[in-house]
Order: sequence, then C-alpha cells, then structure tokens
Amino acid sequence: MTSDLQIIVKKPRDITESDKNTWMELRAGNPALYSPYFHIDYTLLLGSLRDDTNVVIAMRNDKPVSFFPFQGPQSSTGGFARPIGAPMTDYHGFIEAEDAKINHLQVLRSAGIGALHYSSMVGQNDDLKSFHQDQNPLCLVDLSGGAEAWRATRSKSYRSGLKSNRRRIRRTEEEFGTRRLDYCSQDKIAFDKLIEWKKQRFAETGLYDVLSANWTSGLLKQLWNKTDGLRCDLHVLYFGDEVAAMDLGLTDGDVFHSWIVAYNPQFHIYSPGNQLLEALIDEASNLGYDRIDLGAETDSYKFVYAAEGHFAHSGFLPVGGTAAALSKLYGAAEKFGEKSLGDLPGKLRRRYTQIADCDDTVSGRAKAMFEAVKSGGSS
Repeated sequence: MTSDLQIIVKKPRDITESDKNTWMELRAGNPALYSPYFHIDYTLLLGSLRDDTNVVIAMRNDKPVSFFPFQGPQSSTGGFARPIGAPMTDYHGFIEAEDAKINHLQVLRSAGIGALHYSSMVGQNDDLKSFHQDQNPLCLVDLSGGAEAWRATRSKSYRSGLKSNRRRIRRTEEEFGTRRLDYCSQDKIAFDKLIEWKKQRFAETGLYDVLSANWTSGLLKQLWNKTDGLRCDLHVLYFGDEVAAMDLGLTDGDVFHSWIVAYNPQFHIYSPGNQLLEALIDEASNLGYDRIDLGAETDSYKFVYAAEGHFAHSGFLPVGGTAAALSKLYGAAEKFGEKSLGDLPGKLRRRYTQIADCDDTVSGRAKAMFEAVKSGGSS
C-alpha cells in the first residue's frame, strides 16, 4: 500500500545518520541488494560529484521504508529521471525490504518524477514487471564455499574453457617467464594506463567515451584512492615486465564487482583478461571476496558465468505528465522503426541516454550524437 506513505526528497548531503542506518538495515535484509552499488556511501559520493542527485524517501509512521536515489530534475508536471550514477552504475533499484508492499509509480509521481529510464534494475518489484523491456542474467561467481566447489558446479563449456586457459598460462610462462599478479595495486602508472586503454577502446569501437566527463573519472579516482570501506580494488596481471590485463572493481569488502576491465592488445592470443579473472577466482578468499560479480550478461564470454535465477531488467516507467507522454511516444516510434531499421533506433536511444547522463551541455550532447549517427549508433 502507498496511501499511508509520506514521500520526501532529499539531496544526498542531507541524508541523516538515522537515514543512513535505516538504509543499511534495509539493504542487509534484502538479498537482491548485495551489490556494492547499493551501499549508502556510493550515493553519498555521487552526491558530492553531481548537483542533480536526489534521494526519494518513502516514510511510514515517521520511519523510512524505501529509498530511491536518482539524478535529474523534479517538476510539478513530472520530469525525466535516471538512476543515480548512470551510465556508470551497473545495477539500480529501490532500497527496501524484500517483501515491501509499495506502489513504486505512486512513490515516484509524488516525488515529482514523470518518467524513469533504467538499464539494469534488480529486485522483486512485482508492480514494475510490466514495464521491463529486456532481461539479462547476472554473472555471479559464488565463492562462499571456495573456488573449487564453485568450479565443480560449472558447465562442460566452462570446464573446457578452463583447460584452454591453463594451456595459455603454460604458453605464456614459456614465452615471458612466470606471470606476476599485483592484487589491490596502488600503482598510479597502472591506474592511468587502465583509463588510457579504456578510452582508446572507446575510440576504436565508436562507442561513447563515458570516461570523458569530469564526474565519471572523479568517481573512479576517489574510490581507488580509498583503502577500506566502499572502494575500488585494482588487480593487475603482468607478463614479464609488461602489463597484460587489469580489472578495477567496486567492492565493499565481501563482493567484488568487475567494473573497468582492459587488456594489452599485443597479448590478445593469450586471453589475458580471462587469465586474470581465473586468478582472481583462485585468490578471492585471501582478498576477502565471497562473490565476484561480472555484471549482466551482454557479452558472449560471460555466458558460462551466468547465475541461475538472477536477472537485471531494462525499460522505462511512464509515471505521469509530459515526460511520461514523450517516453511512450518515443517507445512506440522506436518499436515501429525496428521493423525497417532493425536495432538502429534502440542503439541511438541507448547512445543518447549515455550522452545525456554524462554531459549536461547542449553543445556536448549535439556533438556526441552527431558522431553516434555517423557510426550507425554503435552501442
């Protein structure tokens, strides 16, 4: 029920200690919110980096029962909103009890939100199911029982890939010597190289460079500079003296979410990214990780890591007002366009969403969209 709720909206900086404690209690009691993206400190950090961040709080009997962090303007007629930290935030959802009885559209409408576009919503919100457009399985490596116990549950395809990986390791060490792994690296040269490689990859593929915005690069740097609590851990694999692969992941200690991954293209034939991932699986217990999260499955190589019964959804909520009407209109136009243009309308929509999330200037958005149209809307 929602009629008995009081809805308020706060800036992250105005979240009280009592609010923070309730947030963390709700998160701890809901298995769907295991990801470090749902840690209160993630929202607080984004609030210090972006002026358009807010948190919807649903109160019952003067106690918060649901939090939803978002970015975008509020409006008396309903504005467009996006999950906080988009497009950097890989998962989003409502911070609430697993069995919360809440009408989420009414909550958002009362908060002055007209439409919410989301790309990776998690949680069992039955009232939102009809708005989901796409579903992707989550790729979770559950290491609570140890690496070998997890591997024993894997498919024949995974075990075959593991044998191939071991052959590549032997070949690597024959040609370059013993591999070196630098876990939780604080090497600034390595960090800067990771960002450089990732930006080069954006340029080569025609994808929008989400790291070009000051707030996105600032988010990564601040998290990497932390050594406890919510932070980024950087893991580096070396072949000889050369960096072969790196993985910068968000963690709150128990879960490592693989976030920014890059590898040295000169070592492509040795699959350095896969070598690093399997080394992380072996080292997880020493690093304190119970889970390694590879995100929602959109790349074929992740398929063998998919976890049964865990999904993330994309779609949009037409809450009310002008924003909802425009979202519905574009959604219908996109669906119609797919009949003759395939996925091009969807690609352009996803590209524009990324651009709008990162760049709030008209000129910047126009330039980036022009490049997107030239590249065929690569996404």
